[in-house]
Amino acid sequence: MSLIKIKFGNNFEEEFQKAVDEVFHLVIPAFKHHECIWKPNIDVYESLDEIMILADLAGLNKEDLHIELGRRKIKIAGVRNTIWVLEKGRYYLAEIPHGHFERNLILPTPVDAESAVASYADGILMVRINKLPAGKTHRIHVKTAE
Repeated sequence: MSLIKIKFGNNFEEEFQKAVDEVFHLVIPAFKHHECIWKPNIDVYESLDEIMILADLAGLNKEDLHIELGRRKIKIAGVRNTIWVLEKGRYYLAEIPHGHFERNLILPTPVDAESAVASYADGILMVRINKLPAGKTHRIHVKTAE
C-alpha cells in the first residue's frame, strides 16, 4: 500500500500555526514573543516602462537586507532583530514579528536587472526596475561555416 501526501495550498501550515498562536495568545499574552519566519507586506506596481516594488520593513537596518533579481523574479530577504525596551520586564502584548524573512515574487513581465535601483527610507524598501521592451527583436547574423 502506498501513501499519497496531500498538501492543502501553499500557506496551510502557516495559517494553522497562526491560529494556534492566537489561541494560546488569548491565554498567555507573552506566548507570541518568539523569533519566527515572517512575511513583510509588499506592493508591486507596473507602469508602461517599469516595475516598482515597495516592502514594509520597519525596524530593519539596510545592511540586513538581501535582494536578488532575475529576469522574471525577485527575492527580498533579511532579518529584523528583537527590540528590547525593558531589561527586566514582562510582555503584556507582543505582536511585532522579528527574525528572518524571505519573499520570492514572480514579476508580471521580464525586467532589465541591470537597471534596478533600491532605496530604503522610513521603513519602506523601494525597488525600481525597467521593463524589457515587449516586442523587441534581436537579429542574429548567420556566419559561413569554416
